[in-house]
Amino acid sequence: MASTTRPANRQNRQNGSVRKNRGADPSPARTRDTRIFRFPATVSKPELLDGDGSSDKTFRQFLYDFSVLGSHLEFARAYLASQLELSSPQYNILMIIAQYQGATGVGVSEVAQHLHVSTAFVTGEGGKLEQAGLIEKRQNPKDGRGVLLRLTRQGEAHVLRIGPMRLLVNDHLFASLSGEDFSHLARSLARLIDDFSNTIKMLRIMQRE
Repeated sequence: MASTTRPANRQNRQNGSVRKNRGADPSPARTRDTRIFRFPATVSKPELLDGDGSSDKTFRQFLYDFSVLGSHLEFARAYLASQLELSSPQYNILMIIAQYQGATGVGVSEVAQHLHVSTAFVTGEGGKLEQAGLIEKRQNPKDGRGVLLRLTRQGEAHVLRIGPMRLLVNDHLFASLSGEDFSHLARSLARLIDDFSNTIKMLRIMQRE
């Protein structure tokens, strides 16, 4: 008898639970959220605001576009560097030396200035290029303590070998720019370098506090 009663009791409890649930009041419908979030401007300089100064959408889009341009440029540079089995920084240093070495070589500090990096960084990466046989160091005849960097014959061959591909990549990267566009962009970026550098210095100080 016990074995036949228990399933029936269990079924009755389940049926009662179903009936109870069916009889429960439905939850009230949620009110639709129609709030409009007012995104505050992220810049206060009037020249960077849209029209009447109530929005900075153009500025925000510029930041997004600028960030994407940087990542695309770095990809292109890394590709060219990989063709010479170099890292991107090493590739940059090699190109700067090739462009500015002249007849005697180019100083470490000048290479650092062009690339906006420290002389210690150029010295470290330049040492790797020297070990690879691509550059050589010479004492600066005008300064017994100074060092001049110059391409070796192997380094010159590397620069010449990558030339056609570098030309193709650069022509494609900047295909839509007119001469006037390029001049304006080059001047603007040169001014922004100092602003960006000063901002990074400020953030690093804040980070340490």
